[in-house]
Amino acid sequence: MNITKRMSPNRSIGRQGWQPDMIVCHITEGGFDGTISWITNPVSQVSYHFVVAQDGRIVQAVDIVNMAWANGTTTNGDNRDIRHSPLQVVRDRRVNANLYTVSIGFEGRLAQTQGSLTPAQLEAGIWLITHIREEISKLYNVSGVVFPFDRSHIVGHHEITPRTRPSCPGPQFPFDTIIQQLFENSAEPLEPEEPSLPPDESQSSLIQLPINAIPSSWAREAWMWAFANGITDGTNPQGQPTREQMMQMLFNYHRFITI
Repeated sequence: MNITKRMSPNRSIGRQGWQPDMIVCHITEGGFDGTISWITNPVSQVSYHFVVAQDGRIVQAVDIVNMAWANGTTTNGDNRDIRHSPLQVVRDRRVNANLYTVSIGFEGRLAQTQGSLTPAQLEAGIWLITHIREEISKLYNVSGVVFPFDRSHIVGHHEITPRTRPSCPGPQFPFDTIIQQLFENSAEPLEPEEPSLPPDESQSSLIQLPINAIPSSWAREAWMWAFANGITDGTNPQGQPTREQMMQMLFNYHRFITI
């Protein structure tokens, strides 16, 4: 797929040391061309990194290394305060969510689509999220998984600022379908291919975990083993797993001991 660039002046240069690790999905509440005109107009003071049209076209308006003005949060107690977010990671980070998010605006109007996507739009969105993750890995020189394809890292605007955007991107936005397809399409190895080491030489020190994924010292050896052998993707070592994630890890272990 192709990405057309229509760069917006509505952005902040850099991310103040943060690496983006969340995708935030929006509904544009307008047509594709009108949305592009609006987010590239300095009067609007808003922008997305990308916009996906209902026919599958993709426009990039802000570079990934810069902040788009789409998910701004505060800590001053107003309606955009981080404490209103249902996402623990947003509340814990205590900074503007624009610093660590990449925003995608999907063409549509809530009253007409309720957030559902056309087949072309769905296909383009899935491709784009994979592309974003690959670009983050290149831009920030990351070894391993940049962020997992799950509902903690692919979220809606209503999960960032629920009081100001309670319906964005809409109740029918296909998060589960997108994540399932991303997972099925993902074929990258969880560890780099390296020459075999002598049996008495530990490999755990050579495995690089994803950024911000260092376990407690007492669990480090086990966690590194699980990551190196594909049992876990190495992220969020102290997080609570869902039943789906538990089944996937059990399946990964079964595959490890039977292959």
